[in-house]
Amino acid sequence: MVRARVPEKVAMAISGHKTHAIFDRYNIVNEDDLWDVMQRTQDYFKKHAQQPKRLAVMWLAEGQK
Repeated sequence: MVRARVPEKVAMAISGHKTHAIFDRYNIVNEDDLWDVMQRTQDYFKKHAQQPKRLAVMWLAEGQK
């Protein structure tokens, strides 16, 4: 469900997981997941290459969370 982009709360309700710890235990990251994220990240940076200052601020703000 996570790979299908179903929100975690909805997936947890459907699967019956009551805590994030148990949900995360079964939400296993595989190599295809990592490659997909890296490709989407590269696409994002290519798309926003004309706005380096804004992109840097967004990146720094995301790192603060």
